[in-house]
Amino acid sequence: MRIIQFFNYLLALLIIVQCIKAKNRDGPFRELVIINAMIIPGHGGPAYGPADIIIKNNLIDQIISYNGKTGRDKNVSYPRADKIIDATGMYVMPGLIDLHAHIRGPDLPLSYVYNLKLAHGVTTMVNGADRGWKNALEQKKLSDQNKITAPRMFPIKDWGPSRSRDPGHLPKASEIKKWHDTNTQNIAKLANQIVKDGAHVIRIGSLAWNEELFGKVAKAIYEAGGITTVHLPPSDISVVNAVKAAELGVTMLEHHYGYPESAMGGKVHPFPPDYNYMDEADRFRHAGSIWQIASEDILYGEVVDRLIKSGVAMLPTMSTYEANRDINRAMSSPWHERFTHAKLIDWYFPNPEYHGSYHWNWTSNDEQVWSDMFKKWQKLIYEFHKRGGHLAYAVDDPYIWNTAGIGNVRELQLMKESGLHALEVIRSATRNSAITLRQPQLGLVQTGFIADLAIIDGNPLDNFHYLYVFGGIDFSDNVIKNKGGVRWTIKSGILFDNKQLVQEVLEEVKKSKENWVNPIKKLFKPALK
Repeated sequence: MRIIQFFNYLLALLIIVQCIKAKNRDGPFRELVIINAMIIPGHGGPAYGPADIIIKNNLIDQIISYNGKTGRDKNVSYPRADKIIDATGMYVMPGLIDLHAHIRGPDLPLSYVYNLKLAHGVTTMVNGADRGWKNALEQKKLSDQNKITAPRMFPIKDWGPSRSRDPGHLPKASEIKKWHDTNTQNIAKLANQIVKDGAHVIRIGSLAWNEELFGKVAKAIYEAGGITTVHLPPSDISVVNAVKAAELGVTMLEHHYGYPESAMGGKVHPFPPDYNYMDEADRFRHAGSIWQIASEDILYGEVVDRLIKSGVAMLPTMSTYEANRDINRAMSSPWHERFTHAKLIDWYFPNPEYHGSYHWNWTSNDEQVWSDMFKKWQKLIYEFHKRGGHLAYAVDDPYIWNTAGIGNVRELQLMKESGLHALEVIRSATRNSAITLRQPQLGLVQTGFIADLAIIDGNPLDNFHYLYVFGGIDFSDNVIKNKGGVRWTIKSGILFDNKQLVQEVLEEVKKSKENWVNPIKKLFKPALK
């Protein structure tokens, strides 16, 4: 009898420990109901409501909408459920689908990135396997099983050995030959194997030096059930530019590379003799200047037409490059103090040792070039979108002073700055991105779809600031205050309490800055002696 009592006590203790560990999330529920919400469906249609959303386990089972003038009848009782969320005055939209993000190295807590993503309404992310492929697959599995607090993950896998030369992991010649073999049957076999082993998004930028191989791999991966993505390296754009990559079948074009080069005919980027691609100050300076050389007539005409015809998805990631047009603004953003981890600031600060930390001699001339480049880039995005191109959504944070999660909202703002309507911005970040990812069960607030939702204290169609964890500035009742924030995020029926997630982030950031010297403060000491 005592043995049974002991095991019952142990079981109860384990349940309590698990609840403590998961205090920032709950569910899935047999039945979870959100009442009195305004709904932004995600397909581009307008908001409607108030409405009740009934979620059973991980699926949206039913949506009951009411007359917008009279609303829910006060005499009608609330639906019976395991959990009821009163969303009166709030808006519900599909969770954001970030098609290019990072988790950085082991010095940055995974929980920090995951919590900030979820707290800004991100329910799915395509993340770089920054800590190794095995670790990425383990994290994906834990998230799929709801054993960790994290968005759904589709980590990026490289096709074959990376070009980077890690001295401890130099690939053998035989291994390189296997992945560079242009035999169609060999490529199909490798593609099927890589997808079977758990990869869904495969990066093929390292193949841009070989047009034939690039095209065959893109096709084989898609036929195997996966998708391909590319950050076109400037060192190879003379072979495969953005238009060629799209027409060869790549699924997603990341960032801004390869578009102006597509408008130069047979010409190449006129790099100066002392240019070095591995010198990141060179790389990023000239990545902006190429936009001043390309023919705008061809860029906004033939280039856009061919991109649209190819069916490629465009992933701009403007928020990560915005620092290039005003580095001081980026370094002094008010959220760095409480929301940006000390390790990120160390990595962001100018230092040739770190990727994306290239602003050591960034000048006002460079900022002017990038400011001009942004105008042309945003016009390209707008022309691509308005003529029917498939515009999706990605952020590439946390890099270049773009804090995780916060960059997701800034990206929405920059898409709107490009000329899109707020409904079009949200469609790009939800339904369009689900289609790009080949996950059609995501990206809509609709019956039968997976319950991935963001519940926002405010109307994002009026003000995207309401999606920030710190909200937007509101002036009502003669009082200036913060309003907004994603109050709850739901991923596959799991309910995340974002107040708790944000509190955990604040504690992690505060701890990271104990006995830490902020390099920004050292830099901005008066130059006068």
